[in-house]
Amino acid sequence: MPYSDFIPVKDMEGELIVSQKRGQLGCTLTTKELIFQKPHISYRILLKDTLGIVPFQLKKPPTLGDLFEETEMYVRFHRQYYRISVSKVHIINRNGRFEKGSTDIMVPLNDRFIQFIEQYADFASVATH
Repeated sequence: MPYSDFIPVKDMEGELIVSQKRGQLGCTLTTKELIFQKPHISYRILLKDTLGIVPFQLKKPPTLGDLFEETEMYVRFHRQYYRISVSKVHIINRNGRFEKGSTDIMVPLNDRFIQFIEQYADFASVATH
């Protein structure tokens, strides 16, 4: 099996709905959880722990030299960013698995992925325009 900088997530909960990897970001949605991956770290969020997802505009696009917070994911994407508020997130890195309490995660997601989340998450969509 070829080496990958992405940490494999084993024992996903629920049935797989969609999974995509583009460049330095992997996104997976099952009927019970969201998984975001970037090199050397993965974030597992149960849909029941998701408080909301809101479109988010960055003041300026991040650059590769930017220093990022532990629970923020920024990559070079020309897509819409979303702020995902969660009551807890499981962080998996090369040192193990950790749980972090209430936090926000900013991540670029395409419209197709958001439509799948709307179908399977148990919260209402609110128009922002």
